[in-house]
Amino acid sequence: MHHSLVAEDFGVRLRPVQMKDAAFIVWLRNQDHVKGRVGDSASDIAGQNKWLETYFERRNDFYFVLETLDGTPLGTNALYEISGQNAEWGRYIVRPEVRAALSSAILIFDLAFEKLKIGELLARCVSTNTKMHSIVKKCGFSQTETRLANQIIGGQPVDMIHFVLKAVDWPKFRERLLPLAQYAKTHIQDWEQQLSKTGLLQPFETKSILSDSSLVMTGK
Repeated sequence: MHHSLVAEDFGVRLRPVQMKDAAFIVWLRNQDHVKGRVGDSASDIAGQNKWLETYFERRNDFYFVLETLDGTPLGTNALYEISGQNAEWGRYIVRPEVRAALSSAILIFDLAFEKLKIGELLARCVSTNTKMHSIVKKCGFSQTETRLANQIIGGQPVDMIHFVLKAVDWPKFRERLLPLAQYAKTHIQDWEQQLSKTGLLQPFETKSILSDSSLVMTGK
């Protein structure tokens, strides 16, 4: 859906996805650390443009691009399937060479609980992505169930682990995560300065330096 929600802190920004982001989204979802951990999606820019067109027509779906304060794209994040005080968190993908995953998570949860007044968030993770399971638990999520063959990835059914985070529990976990997010801010700024020195026209096409499969959350 078209929306105007923006969140900014820790050297990064969440802003509404735009049609111009199609190339970045395709590139991001085809990275090695992402494959096998997100649902099947458009594999080319034309297909992604069509997907975004249908997204803009939907209600209760807030899709974001994570970027540096200078506008370099770092990842995606989303809140969707919003019904009453319940919503789902997903499309959480961050390029692995910059430590912006935690910052992105804090910003999206603040939007969910403070701006949208969500009472409870659902998160779904591929059963084999144990690093992601650890991250969501550190953010305050509790595991609720496992659903067998719950999503199609790479044309094959996969099991999904479901987690829930309640608004009442978020503040105490947020407080614990803030020092780590502030520390990551320095790394983000240093990475951005290095990138600017390269003079690349398409900075999202740079090769990854680090790889961490934990930075992927599946979702519709």
